[in-house]
Amino acid sequence: MKHTVLAKRYARALFELAGEKNILESVLKEVVSFEEDLRANANFRQFLYSQDVSKSEKQARMEQILQDRVSALFLNFLLVLLRKNRALIFPEIAMEFQAMVDRRNKRTRASAVTAVPLDDKAKAALKSVLDKALGLDVQVENEVDKSILGGVIVNLDGRLLDGSLRSQLRRLERQLVENRNSSS
Repeated sequence: MKHTVLAKRYARALFELAGEKNILESVLKEVVSFEEDLRANANFRQFLYSQDVSKSEKQARMEQILQDRVSALFLNFLLVLLRKNRALIFPEIAMEFQAMVDRRNKRTRASAVTAVPLDDKAKAALKSVLDKALGLDVQVENEVDKSILGGVIVNLDGRLLDGSLRSQLRRLERQLVENRNSSS
């Protein structure tokens, strides 16, 4: 709970500063990229989260690595996190920051689970339907799960819209069992 409150505060501060400097989208890209690197690289995570590495060493290495790759605002933000021992909550900060930018831009994200990968045309059609239904710009990410057999399951801000063949077959099975039991 404490981490969530802190993550929101840090995300809000970064959001406001980036908004004032009119670099919100570029800072968003930096946040997302840094979070992806952190998630993908165990050595990087270990270095950043380690209690055995001094704050000053972490700060110096981050400045050395990121100096010409990210905005001064984002670099300074990371240095503040390191100075205050808040690097561990960066993934939460990233999630909160992304949500703030999405709300500002009337954008949301959806995960579409399908049995086979969606081609560009199908993905665009799904996006169009969701855009119209929600009145938002929906960013659709496709995940493949062969076990759903067909159709699509859309996860939208924690709400599941299940149009999978697997679910339809389960509903049909339940109806048949109920009908058999009620006629006996």
